[in-house]
Amino acid sequence: MSSTGSGDLLFTDPDDVFDAVQDTLGRKWHLRIVYRLLENGPMGFSALKSAIVGVSSKMLSESLTRLEDDGLVDREVVSDQPVRVQYSLTERGRGLEPVVSALIEWGAEHGPDREAE
Repeated sequence: MSSTGSGDLLFTDPDDVFDAVQDTLGRKWHLRIVYRLLENGPMGFSALKSAIVGVSSKMLSESLTRLEDDGLVDREVVSDQPVRVQYSLTERGRGLEPVVSALIEWGAEHGPDREAE
């Protein structure tokens, strides 16, 4: 746990941090969207939908809107006729790369398909 020189924690209540992270990333499709955008860079809606197995158009749209509201995803209109949009990660969203990588590594090493040793 990091602390400042005075011995104070950088945040006062870990539960507040955990709640905020859970609220932002704890929804089923959010980490998958962030992962695909980290892996592929900017993507259109259809490409993103194809890359995420099982997500409906409605859920993808709702998830992208939420991630946009949370400052993790940017939506850019790239064409007016027909309307085409492209989604990319903001700087804040790209900051999740080490977190997503660590989760994938942890899951590969300790996930449910591993026997308890």
